[in-house]
Amino acid sequence: MGRIEYEKQFHNKAFTENTRNASSKFYSITQCSRNFYLGFLKENCSGKSVLEYGCGPGSSAIFLAKHDASVTGVDISENAISLAIETARKYEVKVDFKVRNAEDLKFDDNSFQLVCGSGIIHHLDISKAYSELARVLTPDGRAIFLEPLGHNPLINWYRNKTPHLRTPDEHPLLMTDLLYCQQFFEVVDLKFFHLFSLAAVPFRNFPFFSALLNLYDKFDAAIFNILPFCQKYSWTVAITLRNPIK
Repeated sequence: MGRIEYEKQFHNKAFTENTRNASSKFYSITQCSRNFYLGFLKENCSGKSVLEYGCGPGSSAIFLAKHDASVTGVDISENAISLAIETARKYEVKVDFKVRNAEDLKFDDNSFQLVCGSGIIHHLDISKAYSELARVLTPDGRAIFLEPLGHNPLINWYRNKTPHLRTPDEHPLLMTDLLYCQQFFEVVDLKFFHLFSLAAVPFRNFPFFSALLNLYDKFDAAIFNILPFCQKYSWTVAITLRNPIK
């Protein structure tokens, strides 16, 4: 079985059996990165043609549509698309959902003014993904992705202990993968999240959790500013891209 077909079957099963929630406790500390991501979308989506990569439950397609964007959502999983269509109907918004391979989107050049996704690029062939992204984005368009990083040894230990939660071809991004963006985009901005804030996970059900998490988030920001080499050991990076190289 090829890589693309395996990814499709894995995620079809994950959406059907709801196994994607197995690591949900860790996502309890991601409010800071999620707020940054949604803030960027809100600021840049109104009246724009927007493409979202990966649009199962938890996607931003509904958020985008409610903020006056013309939204197209793609996912390799038919089950993800079916769930996304049901969600759009529930919220009475219009989104054009399609089953597509993000490495070969089949859209015309310069089709979208904004492209976004969360936890998608690390499933893909980096070269093909960046090339397609630059192709479908308009010259004045922007893109943003939230992606996991692969340098933290403790996070990698957990990944190695839980192989059933991911496909063999997943590759949390390395700094070399981030620098590679510069071959396809003139402007690449990176913002890092969640290093020491991961220590708040065991306290997620306590009443003081929000205050503790806020403290850790501020500590992370300070550490990243004072000691930039620590950035690569964070869990998540927000990648914002402009000026695609055609």
